[in-house]
Amino acid sequence: MPLGTLNHLAITVSDRTRSEPFYDAILTWMGYEQVERTEDFTLWWLAGAGAIEIVQGDRECQNPQHDRYSPGLHHVALNADSREQVDTFHQKLMELGATILDAPAEYSYSPGYYAVFFADPDGIKLELVHMPVVA
Repeated sequence: MPLGTLNHLAITVSDRTRSEPFYDAILTWMGYEQVERTEDFTLWWLAGAGAIEIVQGDRECQNPQHDRYSPGLHHVALNADSREQVDTFHQKLMELGATILDAPAEYSYSPGYYAVFFADPDGIKLELVHMPVVA
């Protein structure tokens, strides 16, 4: 793997029993495979791209809702190969009853930037984005 590329992302959740089905549904849809599950964490691997894991938070120190404007994680953006994948994923999110923060649209971040924004069960902001290669 090239120097500096992301190896894995670990997200602390308030209730792994609640969050695991959500992450399993979205990550397996994207091609990740659940490869490890312990008492403390669940890990999904995407060959050649790294891993995402959820970790059970300390039940005595739980913040009931994530605040992305406090120090820490703001959001996580995952890539899509096409706008159609973003649209299909949006339908999947709606079937799951996920919280949609912003429906699929083109955003001015860069030419052709097309994304859907949504939240996990703890309110952590996630995004699926198609960003055409700009020469």
